[in-house]
Amino acid sequence: MIKISKAKPKESQTIRQFEQFVWNEPSITSPYDIVSFVTYGYVFLAKDKDKIVGTIVAIKTKDNEIRIIDWIVDEQYRHIGIGTRLYKKLRKEIGNLTMIAYVESDNTASIEGHKKLGFKPTKKVTDPFFIGDKKNWLVMKSK
Repeated sequence: MIKISKAKPKESQTIRQFEQFVWNEPSITSPYDIVSFVTYGYVFLAKDKDKIVGTIVAIKTKDNEIRIIDWIVDEQYRHIGIGTRLYKKLRKEIGNLTMIAYVESDNTASIEGHKKLGFKPTKKVTDPFFIGDKKNWLVMKSK
């Protein structure tokens, strides 16, 4: 049975390792940033027993909006509602604040998943994270 819970600071580095494993990239978040997200932001975990199988990481912006940093579900656990449950837990925590997610323009699965959750694409941007990447992203918003 998959349980959704609020992350604890002591789980920060395990979350970071999970991100690296799923995205197959060495540095998604720094070892310092992730603990700040857990401590001061909104981070929820989906766990199968003690194993993290999904996470949503979000922060509140100066404009009082919620920016989604990561929404990840392990490939073996996709299409069974875990991502939806993570978003519902976040929504319950933040109330009616607007949520903003940046989604790669070619990530059809994530775009469709966000649309099912009430997100609407508002504009296209290039290199929203200022890393010199020329990929296009959609800015998606939900009330």
